[in-house]
Amino acid sequence: MILDIDIGNSLVKWRLINNQKPVTSGSQSTSSIVSGEPLVLQGVISVSEVRASCVANTTVITALQHQLFEQFSVSIKMAQVTVKVGAVTCGYKNPQQLGVDRWLAIIAAYKKFPERLLVVDAGSAITVDLVNGEGLHLGGYILPGLRLMNESLRRGTAAVDVVANSATELLLPGEDTQQAVNKGCLLAAVAAVEKLVSQHPSKIVVTGGDAQPLIKGLCLQGKASKLAHCPDLVLDGLSVDDIGLVNLCV
Repeated sequence: MILDIDIGNSLVKWRLINNQKPVTSGSQSTSSIVSGEPLVLQGVISVSEVRASCVANTTVITALQHQLFEQFSVSIKMAQVTVKVGAVTCGYKNPQQLGVDRWLAIIAAYKKFPERLLVVDAGSAITVDLVNGEGLHLGGYILPGLRLMNESLRRGTAAVDVVANSATELLLPGEDTQQAVNKGCLLAAVAAVEKLVSQHPSKIVVTGGDAQPLIKGLCLQGKASKLAHCPDLVLDGLSVDDIGLVNLCV
């Protein structure tokens, strides 16, 4: 049994793999691990290998390393960004400056769809990475995620509360302050992706916790035929052969 873990800034997601097929999965807040809670691995009895990606504080991976070694006597193998994996080549001059979550998402997306891609991860931040038809990563963009945009306005505007974003009638103006904030944040994200795909015609592969409102917004703008929703791209990337893995010491 192989345990794959995607440690993000907001969530820790995990999936148990047996014979290259998912058996069970789960998630919990990253803050809960930081505060000392163990990772709840419901239904996981044995683990022979652990592969992980981490963009959060190093205290999270340290806590998980100790927990998993005590539970299963296994060490974590951490994914690293390398110059090339299979047909995919990193576009950064210094590959180590690219977030490992973005790298794994790019690798997994190109394996699923070997063509020109915009890989969009709608999480705490929204990242957009461009890949050409030969698998060359051309670089990307990072902008605030939907919740981060919302929260920044809440801090600057006392009357605004953070609520779920809605893509309903995106181009109709909001009829109260909260609608105006929600629609404005989502419209900014949708417009950014629309602009990039107009300049770089590509398939749009979307992942991340806030993928659904972004997808709905793009569909309302006529992009449904170009879209693919892959909710677990980072975990999928951990399963790709030849990714860079480094053993952690307990």
